[in-house]
Amino acid sequence: MDSNTFYRHAVEALTGSLNLHDGLKKCIQFLTQVMPSDVLSVHLWDENLCSLRIISTADIYSSRNCDIIIPIEESCRHIPRWEHENNIKVVGNYHTDPISIKVQNYIKPIYGTHTYSHMICRVKIEDERICDIALLARGENRFTQHHAELFSSLNSPFGIAVSNSLKHLRITQMHSKLLQENQQLKHRIRAINQVEVIGRDHGLKYTMQQVESIAPTDAPVLILGETGVGKDVIANAIQASSTRSEGPYIRLNCGAIPESLIDSELFGHEKGAFTGATERQMGRFERADKGTLFLDEIGELSRAAQVKLLRVLQNGELERIGGNKTIKVDVRIIAATNSSLQEMVNSGRFRADLYYRLCLFPITIPPLRERLEDIPLFINHFISLCCDKLQLHKPDIADGEMAKLLQYHWPGNVRELANIVERALINCRGDQLLFDAQPSNAAHVQPSRVDSSISTLPIATLNEINKQHIEKVLVMTKGKIQGENGAAELLEINPHTLRSRIKKLGIHVSS
Repeated sequence: MDSNTFYRHAVEALTGSLNLHDGLKKCIQFLTQVMPSDVLSVHLWDENLCSLRIISTADIYSSRNCDIIIPIEESCRHIPRWEHENNIKVVGNYHTDPISIKVQNYIKPIYGTHTYSHMICRVKIEDERICDIALLARGENRFTQHHAELFSSLNSPFGIAVSNSLKHLRITQMHSKLLQENQQLKHRIRAINQVEVIGRDHGLKYTMQQVESIAPTDAPVLILGETGVGKDVIANAIQASSTRSEGPYIRLNCGAIPESLIDSELFGHEKGAFTGATERQMGRFERADKGTLFLDEIGELSRAAQVKLLRVLQNGELERIGGNKTIKVDVRIIAATNSSLQEMVNSGRFRADLYYRLCLFPITIPPLRERLEDIPLFINHFISLCCDKLQLHKPDIADGEMAKLLQYHWPGNVRELANIVERALINCRGDQLLFDAQPSNAAHVQPSRVDSSISTLPIATLNEINKQHIEKVLVMTKGKIQGENGAAELLEINPHTLRSRIKKLGIHVSS
């Protein structure tokens, strides 16, 4: 066979697969037609281990990727470097070459105790040593000068094939590792989200019945309730029991994002869509594709964002800011709010069509004062959590403390209860746990215990109380909302949320 025909057929066989061992098998099957060929293998030099590493080997019947490390002693390392003269080395009797002896010994478990002639091609690309290709044939002095010339002509094809195969192998390994890490992260997120629903068999029994009914469907859900009642916990319970539990679960607090950025957060933007948009960004809807998007404080959405949200709910379509391409998404919406969306619809602050689209299946979470039987369960739960977090021993609750908590009105609901428990544990100086919640005043006592003369007193609404308190703090800060000693810092609230509340309550801010 002439050299051109040999080269063409050898390259076709070698590059027929991205898997290195498959290419070696096809190559040696062709080489047997031209020269003695029993084993073909790829060796890498590992400088850190001072070793040859056989990464792939094949005969005419089988092939395999492997990781056989052959240590090279210091004496062997100083053997004259034959590749300076030629890129091919022929060893007729392996006993005459110390490195060939080692290779022969390490392949015995795979190919048996035969005597082999060795022909090694040192593969380089632009003076960079890529690998060594070793061709072994049973018997001594099996290779001629013609064989060596033909085999050395494959230097470049071997280099390209090995480089591409190694890159493909690394990409495949990285892909497999990323998939594994992705699964691990999903399991961790699911474990975090699967918070125990305290009171599911007591105060939240009816709520959990609603969750069980709606969770398996893809219908939107609107969760209503006062601040601190655990709307996010119910949203997590819906997601965990849904058919989308394996998909992404993306959250967005609509009240914590400035109005100017809410569209970008929800729907994404193209590069150059606005100042600062230096690259394309996917929005929360795209990231939640085939999964669930939880929109907390949905009443804070701007009218413009409400229009786009309605389009996604109706058609499953959106456009990034600055783009003209329609993007299809499959997302389930779980929304939550502590505001009365119906009142906002009546006042024109919330679109009626969006409200009725979201309000297909509303779930109202009762406040803590309406499920007092859950308080002991919450107390034990929070004590255990806080003791683990703060590394404290678990104290006993002092006599009369539980009764005091049952008489409290709990305006901050479960969130306030958690804070009171943690504060009590931090301040605990002995084995008795004391809580700083004070019994409710007359306006909050159970109706059966309210004195008739007191019950006729006017009771301020929660919005009126919030407005008066925010106005008082703004006077103290001289109208300063954000920054050190600003109203947001004193009220322990996000500045954007505070501005939204100020606007909602009609508070005039004087600087």
